[in-house]
Amino acid sequence: MAEARALALAAQQRGCAAVPVDRAERQRLRVEAEAYARCHDLTPPLTADDLRMHARRLIVQQGGAPEWLEFVAVLLNNALWRDIVAATPFDRRLLLLPQCLRPADDCPAPMDSFGVLCQGCGRCPIGELQTLAERLGYLTLVAEGATVVTRLIEGGQVDAVIGVSCLSVLERAFPHLSAEAIPGLAIPLLHEGCRETVLDLDWAREAIELRSSAEWFGRTDLERLHEEVAGWFTAEEIERWFGVPSGSAERIAREWVVRGGKRWRPFLVVAAWRALQENGQTVPTMVRSLALAVECFHKASLIHDDIEDDDPIRYGRPAVHVEHGVPIAINVGDALVGEGYRRIAECGAPPERIARLLGAATEGHRALCAGQGEELAWLRAPEPIEPKRVLDIFRLKTAPAFEVALRLGTLAAGEPSAAVEAAVREYSAAIGIAYQIRDDLDDLDEPPADGDAAPRLSILSALAWETAAGPQKEKVERDWCRPSPGAASRMAEFIRTAGVVERAKLLLDHHRNAAIRSLEQVHNVPLKSLLRRIVGRILSRP
Repeated sequence: MAEARALALAAQQRGCAAVPVDRAERQRLRVEAEAYARCHDLTPPLTADDLRMHARRLIVQQGGAPEWLEFVAVLLNNALWRDIVAATPFDRRLLLLPQCLRPADDCPAPMDSFGVLCQGCGRCPIGELQTLAERLGYLTLVAEGATVVTRLIEGGQVDAVIGVSCLSVLERAFPHLSAEAIPGLAIPLLHEGCRETVLDLDWAREAIELRSSAEWFGRTDLERLHEEVAGWFTAEEIERWFGVPSGSAERIAREWVVRGGKRWRPFLVVAAWRALQENGQTVPTMVRSLALAVECFHKASLIHDDIEDDDPIRYGRPAVHVEHGVPIAINVGDALVGEGYRRIAECGAPPERIARLLGAATEGHRALCAGQGEELAWLRAPEPIEPKRVLDIFRLKTAPAFEVALRLGTLAAGEPSAAVEAAVREYSAAIGIAYQIRDDLDDLDEPPADGDAAPRLSILSALAWETAAGPQKEKVERDWCRPSPGAASRMAEFIRTAGVVERAKLLLDHHRNAAIRSLEQVHNVPLKSLLRRIVGRILSRP
């Protein structure tokens, strides 16, 4: 330990992020971190910024050294996940050890694509820890980084991680692990550097052997769940649930429900319901019926949107109004709205619950129509408007669909708390705005339609107009609100060269972060973890 003290002191003198030299001091801070997490009712996952904020407060309260900030943040994160890791079966855990624990010039272990294949020669603590973990049932890896961990978790092989590494590596890996809401404990090495590193072995052994008799419910496999939900929208499944169509309107409606789409909204219904369950039961008829309802609402809105926006193509094929004519398309959209409400009314929930479910759906329906109404009013008399106004319309027209899906899912599971309902509203608003910004950025990569295109309400166009000055502002206004041949190409060129894309990405990040911040008031770990993970699924970076 004398060598470890000397190395840690040297790291502190160089201004590095430090781990306390004294074992008693480390233990004191661990106890204080666990007490702080309980006292402040902190619920994982927390963002890196929130962890550092709480770590600063704890250091001030306890008189710790400022250079211990990252170490205390690690301790707080450990305190948040400790009970969940303890309840996770050993054979569902991964032990991740750093390569730098082995002697660089005297290690007989070969390496493969996953890392070091320890031979248990006794020259370093890797063999001892690996043997201990594997006897308990762990999967172990001697490698660096979060990528392999995420791959294993996404593949359904592990549900919790115990990682040993230096603070700098833990800091770099944390955002990725936090985004995936991966339960884990981190054991920092006692000093920075990649040679002759030192580990608190007692702490590592304690973490590996940690266990609890609490019931374990596992981790939802979002990819598999998404695939399961998507599988409900085949022609055979829709006919099984909806019956044989009784006329042309129903036939077209069924075909349209089956055709294309990412199925995010029905997925959100099922995912929110599952997060609030205490077991891994199969999706009941009630929840599946609600998921079908929100997809009916969504497909109805697309039919009506395509008519209102005069969009001829949807999912790479002629839109319904192009294929069948506007009157039939309107009727089919209305039929799908009615089908959605029928699915809710006949889902099998108790009457008082059905009333709540219908109330949530109608509230969202009205808000969505209000948002679409604002956009249609703008299209009737287009004029430049500020980005903030565009984002307000985005919130009205897109957020309700996400909110309805999440509210139906949480109501299906029981009576959500006021905090959960408030969080769902804020989260949906932020996700809805960010989703539309992401759509506009994606559309920029599409070949421009340089004919006599209709004006389009776009955050990129609003930012371009706000950015432009002098004669260029007049050109942007004309190309946006009174487009003529070549307008789309001119606008796209200005957007790409005037810093507009960068501003839009900042807005996207802002609303992505707002969605994450909205979860602070959620104290249900599975639900908070689920919603945190969904941010990354829906709002992948452009």
